[in-house]
Amino acid sequence: MKVSLNWLKELVEIPCDVDEIAESLSMSGFEVEELVDLTLLANGIVVGFVQEVSPHPNADKLRVCKVDVGEENQLQIVCGAANVREGIHVLVALEGSYLKAIDLKIKVSELRGVLSQGMICSLTEIGINSKNQGIAVLEEMTNDVSAPGSSPRDLLGLNDIILDLAITANRPDGMSMVGIAREISALKQTKLTLPSISEDIKLSLFSPNTNSKEIVSSRANFSLRQINNVRGDEQSPKWIKERLTNIGLKPINSIVDIANYVMIEQGHPLHAYDADLIDQLIGRKANIKDFGFRKAKEGEKFLGIDDKDYLLSNNCSVITCADKIIAIAGILGSKNSAVNSQTKSIWLEAALFKPDAIRITSREIGLRTESSSRYEKGISQEQTIPSAQRAIDLLMEQFDCRIENNWAINVTNYKAKSIILSRNKIHKILGKVLCSEVNNKSGNTDINNNVHYTKNDLSDSEISGALTRLGCSLLPHNIGWVVTVPPIRSNDLKREIDLIEEIARIVGYERFDSSLPAPIKPGGLTDSQIIERRIRKLFTSSGLQEITTMSLVANDKVYKNRISLTNPLLLETSCLRNNLWEEHISICKRNINAGQTGCWIFEIGSIYIQDKGDIREKKLISGAITGNRTIGKWQESTKQDSIDFYEARGLLDSVFKSLNLSVIDQELTEDALLHPGKASKLILEGKSLGKFGQFHPTFSEQYGLTKSIYLFEIELELMLIATSRKGRLFPKYKPFPIVPSMERDISLLVNKNIKCSELISIIRKAGKPYLEKVELIDRYEGKDLTLGKISQAFRITYRSKKNTLTDLEIEPIQEHIMKQLKSKFDVELRSS
Repeated sequence: MKVSLNWLKELVEIPCDVDEIAESLSMSGFEVEELVDLTLLANGIVVGFVQEVSPHPNADKLRVCKVDVGEENQLQIVCGAANVREGIHVLVALEGSYLKAIDLKIKVSELRGVLSQGMICSLTEIGINSKNQGIAVLEEMTNDVSAPGSSPRDLLGLNDIILDLAITANRPDGMSMVGIAREISALKQTKLTLPSISEDIKLSLFSPNTNSKEIVSSRANFSLRQINNVRGDEQSPKWIKERLTNIGLKPINSIVDIANYVMIEQGHPLHAYDADLIDQLIGRKANIKDFGFRKAKEGEKFLGIDDKDYLLSNNCSVITCADKIIAIAGILGSKNSAVNSQTKSIWLEAALFKPDAIRITSREIGLRTESSSRYEKGISQEQTIPSAQRAIDLLMEQFDCRIENNWAINVTNYKAKSIILSRNKIHKILGKVLCSEVNNKSGNTDINNNVHYTKNDLSDSEISGALTRLGCSLLPHNIGWVVTVPPIRSNDLKREIDLIEEIARIVGYERFDSSLPAPIKPGGLTDSQIIERRIRKLFTSSGLQEITTMSLVANDKVYKNRISLTNPLLLETSCLRNNLWEEHISICKRNINAGQTGCWIFEIGSIYIQDKGDIREKKLISGAITGNRTIGKWQESTKQDSIDFYEARGLLDSVFKSLNLSVIDQELTEDALLHPGKASKLILEGKSLGKFGQFHPTFSEQYGLTKSIYLFEIELELMLIATSRKGRLFPKYKPFPIVPSMERDISLLVNKNIKCSELISIIRKAGKPYLEKVELIDRYEGKDLTLGKISQAFRITYRSKKNTLTDLEIEPIQEHIMKQLKSKFDVELRSS
């Protein structure tokens, strides 16, 4: 939002310089991004009078001009403008001046062999928006032309400073000169002088021709006024043109300029349609019942007033007359209904559209305008009718126009919003204010005259004064006040906390005590956070690299079960991800294709799943392992170009063992993503912890992968719960055993389909109380064994805490183990 300081001074009393105003606005939430001093545009520019024009001897399109710039000698300037002639006043850039708009420093030079001592400028070359072609002829701009050699600042309206403000989404009132004037009045406690608006507004209700309720809400308004006896060929008054030009808007004609002027002043967009062109468009005289709004048809074409063609979708909101599009709602008017130099009668639209409808349309057509930016932030419904009337008042001053009728779909009866504001809550949230005492006699300054401060609660007068200056009205209440919010702030002052925030802004944040709250106890990491950090370190020390990928992804073309966002910015980020492995596969592929010998990665991230109508977030440890992790080829001691299944699983096992977790593998065949013969379900404490396996060869071929990739997926929450159990998070140390252990080996003949883990589990249970460790030391499968049988040899370690065990103590345990194995799995003892 660009704000003219001169314009602002007409609306509010400004008691300080522009730098202090900029600082106050920035501190209150309206950040001043830039201060533009327009007087600098006229540096080195003077008024000149063209006394003589002669042809250039060496160029047909150039002219040699003798120009009086108020000095003793005339300047000779070579000019190529078609409208240069004798007897006109022009703008002359003298030697040494710099034209920022075209990045040109003026110097004496020869043009095609003829000396040129300056430059005759157009308005655009100086940096002023203008639709005029050629150089600026001052007689065409004003009847009061300054003398040669004088500065053109006053003539061009360049005695102004522009404040470029960043307006946040929650302060739509800041998108107007009136809103900024109110803010300064509240901050500086100065007089506000707002433009008067006629209040005698008689409205006739009508029902628009529409089939969509998504464009205008039930509380909003859509109004039209038919105005005759206007002139599209008449230019705006100089003061309107200067104000629009200074803030970056190009003056067009009186009708369009007044609509734009009111938009900047009041913050509410207006649009004028040429009534005669609308009649031509629909083939008859238009009446109020013809006007309406709807969603565009898919592929419908639209020619805008910017002479560009737009292809509309059914997400675009449009204004129609007899179902013919005359505007894209809240964004752009059409060429076939635009006000032009022949306009004699207009329809003036003042409407309040839904912010999301305008935002969606703007994104669909790829265009954001001054109007759409205001609608998107939200406009108070109470501004619609008064803004239209303000435009009518200005049109009446300019033309002897005639208002045929005022139509609207709603009669706005503003119901003032009342909020109970608690005095105690203000003091609790904002805290104390610092009050300085500078009177030496009071004892509040020391010998060095340093100021002492006292801390007090905000007084009732300061609280009520701040809110009153914002336009609120207050009534006493037993706990504080009943605050009535003004219409212009009805969109953002909705709760008690909003009012408290406004009090802090107006009083000044810097006045409040900045003491920090005393913590109840020192901060620190929770057990879960400690374990998660430890898990990250363990995976990294095992050779894997941690990555982070986006939670927002494109829609899944295969499964189409991802959760879609309501209002995504891009199609590529339109859904919440439901897995991590897809991006991991892509990362591995990019690394291998880039010449890396391997890619070992892991990520701790969330996926999002639809569960009975609810969205459930699930946090996983997921990763992919492929190839060999080596620094150089000379380090490779084998011809194997990729890690195998057992080595990859061993990397995970090293992490589990470091966390003192006993994870068991069970065969996994039902997961279509993994190789059925090289996949396992990970079991921890009897629950499914996750899965590990080789990426299915079919999918590997589809992704164009040349090496085997091993994927793993672990539920973080289960791992945290298991790791945080007593004795695992913080290991307890015990003394070394002082008695020797005893070992016994048993070789078992078992069915081939019996898993080693199942046998070990039975041995551990049956070997109590002396069993210390059991491990598989040999597995044999050969022709000399019974068909369907294999041999598995185990080493069992026994130890007593008190004494050395004897054979008499161990043998009964060995027999009990064999008895349990035979009853459970029908094993046979090969040897012992």
